[in-house]
Amino acid sequence: MRKCGSAKVRKCGSKRISAFPHFRILCIFALSYFHILTLHSAEIHAVWDHSGKGLYEGNWPKTMAVLKKANVTDLYLNVGGVDFAHYASAFLPKSLAYKTRGDQLSAALKAAEGAGVRVHAWFICFNATRNAPTTMETFRKRGWRLKGARGDLLTYLDPANPAVRAYVLAAIDELTRYPVAGIHLDFVRWGDASAKPANAAQTITQFVAEARRHVRRPKLLTTAVYGKYPNCIATVGQDWPQWLKYDIVDYVVPMDYTASAAKFRELLAQQMFPSTYARRTVIGIGVTANESKLNAQQVNQQVSFARKCGFAGQALFKLDANLEAKILPSVWR
Repeated sequence: MRKCGSAKVRKCGSKRISAFPHFRILCIFALSYFHILTLHSAEIHAVWDHSGKGLYEGNWPKTMAVLKKANVTDLYLNVGGVDFAHYASAFLPKSLAYKTRGDQLSAALKAAEGAGVRVHAWFICFNATRNAPTTMETFRKRGWRLKGARGDLLTYLDPANPAVRAYVLAAIDELTRYPVAGIHLDFVRWGDASAKPANAAQTITQFVAEARRHVRRPKLLTTAVYGKYPNCIATVGQDWPQWLKYDIVDYVVPMDYTASAAKFRELLAQQMFPSTYARRTVIGIGVTANESKLNAQQVNQQVSFARKCGFAGQALFKLDANLEAKILPSVWR
């Protein structure tokens, strides 16, 4: 594995390589000359809509107009999880947004027509993020909840439980019936504090392969993943380069959330696999995240770093008033 700015020599397969001393040199040599010339024409400019309701609740056409003006190509729209649905699910609990504003996925897709924005249904797989007491109790009675290292019940569901997997895959099936560009999976992992089996990463990889069979191309299957590789294999069971190797996902989106330019470059260096993998990796930038709060200059700097490495594009977290007013006017011009 290569690390920017380090003189250390590391193993890469059966060969030993020396890390390049300069970040730019490392990234430029990672890709072919032809790819550098054609990079920006096909670059993905994505945003995550965590609220799942757009910038202006009840007015998706206005949100899409903002995204189109900002040259956003892809929207990861948070429409559901194991304990909620902003769309017309047959079995997931309906959200307040659905009850008051209707099917948010249908509304967004209708507004996206002609805007040039691809809408991906973002689904939270193994974590009950809403933590509604009644739902968590239901999951407990079913024996679905993961246990922590001390035996305490977590908000995460057990990825190894066949009933849990069937439940999540049924929701994915529902979402594929919408005319979405793809399905974007999040929390495809074990809980950080959970007691993980020895085959945790294999279990997650098998689930992603199952999801691929439900999300048939040309619909895309993308996944938000931990950026720290290979640490994420042990911590949360995500061996996402294997997903690319086996071609069971179209893109991975590592969440490289940090305000440190040096840390961001280090994460990119860890993700510099063969150029074929880089071209299927969209770099996640934490504009307004728990881990980082970035201004426009910092965002543009991180976008520039990612471009020099030849990744497929960038995804900004998250779609909100700050992103609209201070970031989107300059980032993809």
